[in-house]
Amino acid sequence: MIHSKFGFLSYEISHIIRQRFNKQAESMGITHSQWRALVHLSENENCRQIDLADILNVKPITLARQIDLLEELSLVKRVNDKEDRRVFRLKLTTKAKPIIKELWNIADAIENEICNMLSDEEKEILSKLLITIKKQIN
Repeated sequence: MIHSKFGFLSYEISHIIRQRFNKQAESMGITHSQWRALVHLSENENCRQIDLADILNVKPITLARQIDLLEELSLVKRVNDKEDRRVFRLKLTTKAKPIIKELWNIADAIENEICNMLSDEEKEILSKLLITIKKQIN
């Protein structure tokens, strides 16, 4: 049985997409959650760790564990803040940029596979509706 509640359906679809992403990105040692952190960090370079946690809507300790793993992979570097030594700023390493590109390729392939079930008109409508919802709930 397929449930028609938006929240349930969106969670189920998102979960399937994350599973497919994680399976394909597994060989790189990166999860969907870590990829999200990398993407948002690339858009907010040199931000404080706590600010990135806020952007990602996760607890700071959850992000700290992700950053630990990304540091072990040499994709992210913690830098002490010049004005407050208790604060870490986050930077992507040069190694991270091609990895992020490859992860985007994985995400694009999964999205194309899923969206090819829809007509071009349906894809455009769905995209506009999802953007409208995201803007309204932020």
